[in-house]
Amino acid sequence: MSSKSTAVSQAFRSLTGGFLAIGLFSLAINIMMLAGPLYMMQVYDRVLTSNSMETLIALSLLLGGIFIAGGLLDFVRMRILNRLGSRFEARAGGAVFEAVMRRRVHGTAESGDNVSADLTAFRDFLSGSTLVAFFDAPWVPIYLAVLFLLHPLLGLLGLCGAVFLFLLAIINDAFSRNPIQRTAFERQRSDGVLAMCERNSESIHAMGMADNMRKRWSLLQWVAGLSKTSATDRVSTFTVISKYFRLALQSAMLGLGAALAISGEATAGVMIAATIILSRALAPVDQAIGQWRTFTAAAGSYVKLKRLLTDFPAPRRSMSLPDARYSLDVSIQMAGPPSAERASLSAIRFSLKAGDVLAVIGPSGSGKSTLARMLVGVWKPQRGEVRLDGVATGKWNAEDLGNQVGYLPQDVELFEGTVRENIARFSDQTDDAAVLHAARLADVHDMIMQFPDGYDTKIGPDGQFLSGGQRQRIGLARALYGDPFVLVLDEPNSNLDATGDAALRRAVADARDRKAVVVVMTHRPSTLEAVDTVLVMENGRQRAFGPKEDVLRATTKAIASDPDTPGSVTPLPRRTHA
Repeated sequence: MSSKSTAVSQAFRSLTGGFLAIGLFSLAINIMMLAGPLYMMQVYDRVLTSNSMETLIALSLLLGGIFIAGGLLDFVRMRILNRLGSRFEARAGGAVFEAVMRRRVHGTAESGDNVSADLTAFRDFLSGSTLVAFFDAPWVPIYLAVLFLLHPLLGLLGLCGAVFLFLLAIINDAFSRNPIQRTAFERQRSDGVLAMCERNSESIHAMGMADNMRKRWSLLQWVAGLSKTSATDRVSTFTVISKYFRLALQSAMLGLGAALAISGEATAGVMIAATIILSRALAPVDQAIGQWRTFTAAAGSYVKLKRLLTDFPAPRRSMSLPDARYSLDVSIQMAGPPSAERASLSAIRFSLKAGDVLAVIGPSGSGKSTLARMLVGVWKPQRGEVRLDGVATGKWNAEDLGNQVGYLPQDVELFEGTVRENIARFSDQTDDAAVLHAARLADVHDMIMQFPDGYDTKIGPDGQFLSGGQRQRIGLARALYGDPFVLVLDEPNSNLDATGDAALRRAVADARDRKAVVVVMTHRPSTLEAVDTVLVMENGRQRAFGPKEDVLRATTKAIASDPDTPGSVTPLPRRTHA
């Protein structure tokens, strides 16, 4: 993994000042915690021997004031920790979100990989009690030094106990790290299957797959449960050993103090104070052992977040370019999905000028959808370029390029929110006039006005409250929003009835009239009425390109002369509409 700084590491380094403040607060709190043992020493060695009520009251008031001050400091320390966690999430969250989007575009996201959970886990670690134990641990030597001051043997016993617990923590980490990581991996697999089944629940129930998928998920859950049981067993073993060793050590300290008191080398107050100090000294170590699983999980989440931003860094923002107005030029020697090992497109070369409308036709699997993703800049050709006004799309800032492009993918995805927000692409500066204009171009205004709240109707996650045709027409309005120069429509009428099909043709004609470049991937002959140029694709290659009449005549002639040629373009069937 690269050592290059990422937004995650920068966000963590920005917390340095807060960590320093927490360290100072921890020092003050731990010093104040010595007041309790000192109070006990004074009570046993002075108050009980002098029977002085005034001394007891004065010591008690002083101790009460110290505890109040310590409580306030601890209260402030926890509030600082909470804000550090929020600051980390605020500073790293945006970069993590963008990296997740880039990873998804590149097709390398792992099933069940929940980056949001990693971000939340590390934030909770920063804000929780586990981190407090690590800040208290460095002050353990202070307590041990006080024990040595009380008596060398007491200090030696405390030192031996602390060293044993520290070694126990190291052994705990060595034995539990792999099981904890394996548990996270297995849980990720089971969560991925559950999320997949939830997304495709209708198909699963329709095809009677529910029981089979339940068994598959249950098996993964069982494996994850075994891994978690193994990890928990190991951690709990060391937790129990630590707990009872600490209890035995406290009893040993009390016994040693009593022996020293009997021999006259220490007082009864020293005996009690040493026991309390030892308990306070060992508490952070014991707590760290108990919370080690949380610490290990948080460390793993931090590493994954850093790796995500290292593997998918933010592109460098270049100078903004003027809006494209003239041409779209495509020259692809070799291209395919980013994660693919073999190219699915090759030898694609054509140019379109403002006002051109191109239909891309060809059998399923010929590369039409892949070409659509290349045209809108989602994917980049491995060899070759797509240019707007002579500038490669890779040289545009993503936001600037997005404003030049309208894209209607084959599988239309709408997002939870209102119809208005979806059409406006969730812009924080929504132009209502532009929303209405796009809706009218897609001929969905009347349909939207029949919804309960019109443009403010909430459509639910993934647009689940809309039919397939309604989603596709609102998706078309979203593509038309802002009058983009390049309009790429991938099978835009696959779910449309005759009314929607006619609206699509009018939208394409309007885009042509305003001098946009329109590219339509289609199987429907009705769509060809609105185009003037046709590109025929076969097996990822450009078979023909040119004026519609010439290309269709040549293609029909070739099919008639050799209809059984493998991979040949089949005639476009006419579909009847319900």
